[in-house]
Amino acid sequence: MKKTLLALAVASVAATSVNAAEIYKSEDGSVDFYGQLRQELRFEDKNDHDANLSSGSSRMGVKGSYSITEGVDVLGLVELGVNDSDIDNRLHYVGFGGDFGTVTFGKQWVVADDVYGADYSYFYGGSALRYGTLSGARHDSQIKYTFDGENFWIKGGWGLNEGDTNQDLYEVYAGTSFGDLALHAGVGYNRDKSFSLGEIDNPTEPWNPIDVTADLSNTYAEFTAEYGIGSSLIGFTYYWAELAAEAGSGKISENGISVAGIYQMMEKTALYGGYEFTMQEANSALGGADEDGTVIYVGIEHKFNSWARVYGEYGYGDGTTLGYTNQGSDTQVDATQKDGVSNFAIGARFYW
Repeated sequence: MKKTLLALAVASVAATSVNAAEIYKSEDGSVDFYGQLRQELRFEDKNDHDANLSSGSSRMGVKGSYSITEGVDVLGLVELGVNDSDIDNRLHYVGFGGDFGTVTFGKQWVVADDVYGADYSYFYGGSALRYGTLSGARHDSQIKYTFDGENFWIKGGWGLNEGDTNQDLYEVYAGTSFGDLALHAGVGYNRDKSFSLGEIDNPTEPWNPIDVTADLSNTYAEFTAEYGIGSSLIGFTYYWAELAAEAGSGKISENGISVAGIYQMMEKTALYGGYEFTMQEANSALGGADEDGTVIYVGIEHKFNSWARVYGEYGYGDGTTLGYTNQGSDTQVDATQKDGVSNFAIGARFYW
């Protein structure tokens, strides 16, 4: 592959549990404590398929809602990630809602991650959903609006750049349904004026490496269709994206296709799988390189009840990726090149 292509590329509403524990409740509002414990055992090519046991992306949080006037509530949420090495602030926002919709302010997932696409994996999918290359699927200073109608919804997000110390973000998505068919589409623009491309050696101070940055933007659009067949589901997503260096003429155009499904073979047990193909085409400023990436995954999950489940998944990857977010494991995959890589993982979750 062209190294310049990879160099430019390097240049990703919380899902709360129905089992949340009620901390406080009155006529005016309530406060709930919720969380997920996640345990993962991975056998992956990058570790020579040696067993790697970790806490995954376990989390816990507090959410609350209070009525301030008739038909208007104030709400808030704070969520912490709890993993093997530290505790981090995953989400932190306040807002208000009513018949007019919901507006929230703070650290939140980007709208594209809320609506996502046809990826039903726990570990290895999401490669053809092209929104998170720069953002990692989250923005620290975002204003988000959501409106749910009778048979349609609208979501929009504005990420404040705070004097160019944060990323620019603008997103608009809409969706509707016709019986068992659900459709949604949207567009987004994300720009980071100091995106880190990594460190290089400092010839004058070898002990102090230089952090190389670039002004990069990601413009994207998508369309998703999902069709329910009883308890089973099949989905399709098309993504277009353009990753560009704002200071020059370097651009990479991306086209991604995702096809995935869930087959409910028994009341509590389901099979799932997906095929993802992404084509990256660099313009002449980057040598005119074309790179493809393929991901295939298959898995099985068993839900004991609403608060506990186990699952296992096999993933195959080949070709180049410019980086993406896997929502199932809440991980950001960096720009890499794979040559027929096979991975396997099993996991368990406990919700409250």
